[in-house]
Amino acid sequence: MTRLRLGLFDNSLTDYATLKAIDGVMGVVDGDNQLQIILGPGKAQTAKDLVEVQLHNTPSASDSAQNNDLSYITKANKDQIKSRQNGAIKGFFAKFATIFTPLIPGFIAAGLLLGIATLIEQNVILTDTSPNLLLVDSVSYIKVFSKGLFTFLGILVGYNAQQAFGGSGVNGAILASLFVLTYNATGTVGYYSGMTEFFGFAIDARGNIIGILIATILGAKVEQCIRRLVPDNFDMLLTSTFTLLIMGIITYLVIMPMGVYLFDGMSFLFKHLNSNPIGAAILAGLFLIAVMFGIHQGFVPVYIALVADQGFNSLFPILAMAGGGQVGAAIALFVRSPKGSLLRKQISGAIIPGFLGIGEPLIYGVTLPRIKPFITACIGGAAGGFFIGLVAMLGLPMGLNSVFGPSGIIAIPFMTSHDGVMPAMLVYFTGLIITYLTGFIVTYFCGCKNIDLS
Repeated sequence: MTRLRLGLFDNSLTDYATLKAIDGVMGVVDGDNQLQIILGPGKAQTAKDLVEVQLHNTPSASDSAQNNDLSYITKANKDQIKSRQNGAIKGFFAKFATIFTPLIPGFIAAGLLLGIATLIEQNVILTDTSPNLLLVDSVSYIKVFSKGLFTFLGILVGYNAQQAFGGSGVNGAILASLFVLTYNATGTVGYYSGMTEFFGFAIDARGNIIGILIATILGAKVEQCIRRLVPDNFDMLLTSTFTLLIMGIITYLVIMPMGVYLFDGMSFLFKHLNSNPIGAAILAGLFLIAVMFGIHQGFVPVYIALVADQGFNSLFPILAMAGGGQVGAAIALFVRSPKGSLLRKQISGAIIPGFLGIGEPLIYGVTLPRIKPFITACIGGAAGGFFIGLVAMLGLPMGLNSVFGPSGIIAIPFMTSHDGVMPAMLVYFTGLIITYLTGFIVTYFCGCKNIDLS
């Protein structure tokens, strides 16, 4: 949404200094064999379209005499393979981004509608002795979208996951449906699968999203192996058929039981971390480092597990505090920098998006290049995380009403808890104020010494 991502043939030819000096470029990140140019929301897509036009009108690299030199090709291929080896973990989490990023607009829309409906329900309908029937029906209508999303979320994830790892999306959706179907003939929720056991083995689909990810990632590999063995003429008929039959057996006998243990363990671990002030402070303080290395997408399965277990995502508001620390640090840098300086101009353009939860311009354009303010911003985020963890420990756990949503002040209407939405929103807002203040104070006194403020 905010970055132009370029796959480069030779990273050594990149002129970072010139790139960073271009007006509108907020930062440049070298991600192994992928160059990321941070442009901000709404601009990355425009830049992508312009680059594609330019590439279309430019001779390909293979036409270059230099690229026909064997030593050059050998070096380029060696560097590319090495970068892939070094970036295996990054590459794995990058595929997580292709699974969940397309779902984010739906998460945000459903969460916003659910937040509005819950506010009306708790503060108008439930306190009214004779509620307006039109209002009651309107609230039911607004809430139905989130129910639809969370009921069939696994199928969407399964489709994207198997496709991301090299398989057919529809096979992933069908494997994911095994976790969505119900195996209780007398159950009133869900669609009955027609089977209560698998050849005498009990079926427990509680692993849900963890099991779906394992099944579809493995399913993509199985599908690739089968496709290599099946003659081309029979590919459409046999590849998916054998993939589903084999993966169905593995899913029922191995993945579902394993998924339950992983799901329960993950839920237990993060629920206790989130309700522990020290654990919450560490999570919030280190989250920007996870963003910097591109592994923050790995938290999304945890988000889904927490929503399924608690009814809300208690980890998200803790991690969102990290962005608040950046805002506080940026304000401190603005105050300490000379009037008319380029730094002030950069901060003034990025601070509003920062308040609205878009932190990349501040991270890559302001704090991270100067190191110390990045560290003090992380301390500010840790302070907010500590507060939310402390409140949870004292008896008011809260979180996002959706799997994913915006951060910053925009996230306030998305907050909920078992004690209502108003206390949750107040806790989140207070946490943000604490991060702003802590990030500002620590940066003002400790993060501005011996750094470039011009």
